[in-house]
Amino acid sequence: MKMRLVIILVLSLALGLAGACGGGGGGGGNSLGPDDIIIMFGNSITHRGPWSGLFPDNTILNYGVDGDTTSGMLSRISVPLAKKPKVICIMGGINDLIRNVAVSTVYNNLRQMVVRSKAAGVIVIMQSTLHTGSGYPNSYTINQKVTQLNNLLSAMTSAQGETWLDLNASMAKDGYLKIEYLLSDNLHPNTDAYEHWAGKLNDALP
Repeated sequence: MKMRLVIILVLSLALGLAGACGGGGGGGGNSLGPDDIIIMFGNSITHRGPWSGLFPDNTILNYGVDGDTTSGMLSRISVPLAKKPKVICIMGGINDLIRNVAVSTVYNNLRQMVVRSKAAGVIVIMQSTLHTGSGYPNSYTINQKVTQLNNLLSAMTSAQGETWLDLNASMAKDGYLKIEYLLSDNLHPNTDAYEHWAGKLNDALP
């Protein structure tokens, strides 16, 4: 009887350790294998993320470009798609909105990225455009436009049968990114923000 209890305890411990060791993003693992490429696609907010370190068990490529707009992203999306990824995680639009590009234009650029990715057989995770912090210049007006854009993207992503990841739901409050997730420029995420983002993304990955 004692031997049986010992065996059960050992098996339970082994299963627990196996579960703790799987996946990336600081939580329970996703189901993607090493040959399943994940593309992170966006501007400097994406580019500055330490994605390989946050997802050590996944193959994740960073195609963020500092200062990029959605027009620029659309013009270069063929490059990451040529890698034949399993998943592309898209975030963009804040640089456009800061420069007073119309919300409709930003939305249409991002929608075309989704359409082109789907046509290439790639799973799309559309991530919400992050709000700025309250200390960013003209933040109230910019964040109103961010909300408008995200409402459009959420509806479009659902209609396309793809995944919508609303990061603002947990990282923002009252229409502004929380200060604990911001660098001093009130625009770019800090280390805590990337860790939080990675956990949410890991849950959204197939």
